[in-house]
Amino acid sequence: MQIKKAAAALPLLLIAAGATISTTAHASDGTISFDGKVIASTCKVDGESNGNFTVNLPPISTNALAAVGNVAGRTPFSLSLSGCTVGEGNPVKVGVVFEPGANVDQSTGRLTLDKGTGKAQGIQLNVLDAQQQRMQVGSSTATNAPQSADIGSDGKAKLDYFAEYYASGAVTAGDVNSRVEYSLIYQ
Repeated sequence: MQIKKAAAALPLLLIAAGATISTTAHASDGTISFDGKVIASTCKVDGESNGNFTVNLPPISTNALAAVGNVAGRTPFSLSLSGCTVGEGNPVKVGVVFEPGANVDQSTGRLTLDKGTGKAQGIQLNVLDAQQQRMQVGSSTATNAPQSADIGSDGKAKLDYFAEYYASGAVTAGDVNSRVEYSLIYQ
């Protein structure tokens, strides 16, 4: 019988305890609005398959990367786009953002290499824009701000970049492999 009385009193006790808990009032300092746009179609990336392609860097000697900060093997590459929807109300420019990921060193904005037997060490890869300025890959800062290209009346656009080896430590010979995901953005 004692247990039934205690069980019956428990909800009343919880209500009374809740009534004594103080609440803190917060005043609003402003409102942030978010605006965006979803478009019906996007450009097609011309490449090996589904927008995936390989940039072949030239073989280089470890001597070319003898000191930390040395760069070598600067290689141009392009993202060629076609099939972009043109006309009133459609984007007129397109850009690329290189996304953060497993092969992106967030502290340097460079690409790291795949690890394993036979792989080079002490090397990262720089990605440079069309003006050959290093980009902070995976960053949301202005140094990863997309360069943009006009979408032509034929629905084509081309974005030019460069990649190069960067000595980040004591360099050892081996294979160099890395990757980065990218997204097209429209303006």
